[in-house]
Amino acid sequence: MKKILLIFTVFLSVNLFAQNLYFEAFKDVRKAKKVIKTDPEKAQRLFIEAYSYLKQLVNNSINNNKPSANSFTLLGNMYLNGWGVDKNEDEAIKLLCGAKILGSRKAAKELRKIGAKCKKINFKELKQ
Repeated sequence: MKKILLIFTVFLSVNLFAQNLYFEAFKDVRKAKKVIKTDPEKAQRLFIEAYSYLKQLVNNSINNNKPSANSFTLLGNMYLNGWGVDKNEDEAIKLLCGAKILGSRKAAKELRKIGAKCKKINFKELKQ
């Protein structure tokens, strides 16, 4: 019984950690988008911080064989728009396709908007 409780506790704490990282990244991106025209330096700092959260989250989710559609979508949009990272449409498309495969409607909409087609995705190749 103690073993089951320990496993459940570890599982719960890992999930809470992942949710917290995503929430922090999402908040930073939202704040940055609001100030991008009035304070581009602050926006860039927020985007870079969000990227660091998402990079960690994406890598952890892939390592644990539980890829995160939300993280892939947000990170894909960052690459697509050059928010906190060098603009890279190829990397954006790979991440958005990964998110689409995992069921993200936002990613599917973004891919349609840019006219991109998805190829087969190996999630291990999406590590940052």
